[in-house]
Amino acid sequence: MFFVDIHNHILPCVDDGSQSLEQSMRMLKTAFGEGIRAVCLTPHYLPPKYKIPIADLEKSRELLQEKLIKEGIGIRLYLGNEIYYRPSCVEDILGGRALTLASSRYVLLEYAVRESESQIEKSVHDLSNAGFRPILAHLERYQTLMGKVSRVRQLIEMGAYVQVNAGSVTGTYGHRTAKWAKTLLKEDLVHLIATDAHDEEKRAPKLNACVRYLTKKYGEDYTQLLLWENPCKVIENKFIQE
Repeated sequence: MFFVDIHNHILPCVDDGSQSLEQSMRMLKTAFGEGIRAVCLTPHYLPPKYKIPIADLEKSRELLQEKLIKEGIGIRLYLGNEIYYRPSCVEDILGGRALTLASSRYVLLEYAVRESESQIEKSVHDLSNAGFRPILAHLERYQTLMGKVSRVRQLIEMGAYVQVNAGSVTGTYGHRTAKWAKTLLKEDLVHLIATDAHDEEKRAPKLNACVRYLTKKYGEDYTQLLLWENPCKVIENKFIQE
């Protein structure tokens, strides 16, 4: 099986992820070994702390892609942002300051760990009304939604998509988070799984442990849906079926 990673911090020297081109290449080599064949690079967008001009992000992506080709590593790179939600998000996207995923209508949104339910709902409403498709990054980590299956389902009905980190499923972020992530999977409330990789060691772009769990628990079709089919639809700007 091959996979697509739509959430990571592999682009070098732009946020709290990779701190060098060399580190980014090590991360991408790890990703390739894990079966990842396309990566949407998603550096943080949170002005003024993280606000890198898009032209600079694109130059960095191009350099990485050239090095991958030169070294014979078959990963296709796309560009996006993990956008920390604030009321001006839509303005930032329309104004060319923040990026959707791979130039699609999909937007990867992040929140404070204890963000209010009302603010998360407002973000989904704002982005959906503007014609975008909000993906809620690592939803399993938001304390105000923890254990609230019906609330997550309501957000999905409003137009949200749910992304869960592979490491959350395998226990990287603790038992409680893993249990909630697995509940979301069981309730069919997850659309995408990604690495959210920040380095090549503790938070590496690894999927295989998660893949083994998903395949054993739910079968190859469900695994492919979350790690290949739906991520491909994001990159291709196609609708993910509910």
